[in-house]
Amino acid sequence: MNKTLIISMLATTLLFSGCDKFKTKKDDTATTASEWSCTSESNLKDLQNFLKQEYLKKIDKRLRETSYYHSDQALLKKINDSLKFEIKGIRTLTPDTNKTNELECEGQIVVNFPKGLLKRAENAYLEAEVERECDECESSYSTLMDYLDGREVPLTVQDDYLKGKFGFNVIKTDKEGYSLSTRQQDDVINAVVIITQKAVQYEAYVKENSSIKEEQTQNTLKNAEQVELAQKAMDIRKKELNEEKSKVVERLNQTWDRFSDEQKAELQQDQSEWFEKRDIDCKVIAQKPAYNLSDSERETYQKQYNYWDDAMQQQNVDMQYTKCFNQRTNERIVYLNNVF
Repeated sequence: MNKTLIISMLATTLLFSGCDKFKTKKDDTATTASEWSCTSESNLKDLQNFLKQEYLKKIDKRLRETSYYHSDQALLKKINDSLKFEIKGIRTLTPDTNKTNELECEGQIVVNFPKGLLKRAENAYLEAEVERECDECESSYSTLMDYLDGREVPLTVQDDYLKGKFGFNVIKTDKEGYSLSTRQQDDVINAVVIITQKAVQYEAYVKENSSIKEEQTQNTLKNAEQVELAQKAMDIRKKELNEEKSKVVERLNQTWDRFSDEQKAELQQDQSEWFEKRDIDCKVIAQKPAYNLSDSERETYQKQYNYWDDAMQQQNVDMQYTKCFNQRTNERIVYLNNVF
């Protein structure tokens, strides 16, 4: 986003004659050359002040938007007071400065940070892993340096300073004198904002992560307790079903043994078909997941299904098969007792 600074040049018209008039023109030309220049100290000072003010507005907005994290105000003041945006390595890109109303200038913004600030920001970035903002696309970068290297405009970050490309124009106007328009400053300013934000919110990230870890530990313990409870409930019910299975098998055998040889021969084919049907039906019925049952349909042990692992899921299938086996066998016993 381009910003425009207006630098007004007040020209006083003096009427002189002879040598005095020539001298005034000469002085005016010198003044014009000083302002009509990419390297004008006055212009650079205004640009540097502009960059600092843009940064202050953005960091204030950023911290308000992330106010759920406490910011170290003392550190923020120290950073803001010491930060300087310097413009160096200036080049004039316009070929003939005397035949244009606009000078195209190029240089670098250099920002020096308080010693140790970048390292603190790097550590904060790692701590803030759960706090990635999609609008800043931080989540695709594992470190702060990777994030800054991945910006659209290349940035150099090392030894407590940041450098980035910067462009500006000096424009002649009919009324104001000169105006300055800037370009390519947003990436540098946004990078400084991110570094400052991470640094001043570092302790908040550490505190939050500590709370998250403590909560995760408590949740892990509670989950382990519930898993243990679920397993105990399954094992108790499994024992009941297996004991019932032994009894119904014995009762079925006793019922069958009461038949004469002729009756057994008459029922043999039907009995074989029933065995196969019982096995297939119960295998199908046992496949129905506990979460597909209504609460009234679930057995007591199945009410803990949210805590089952794969082995417990399979144990439930086996138990439901046994339950079906017992029910169908009891039904068969009743049928056989009334068949003749």
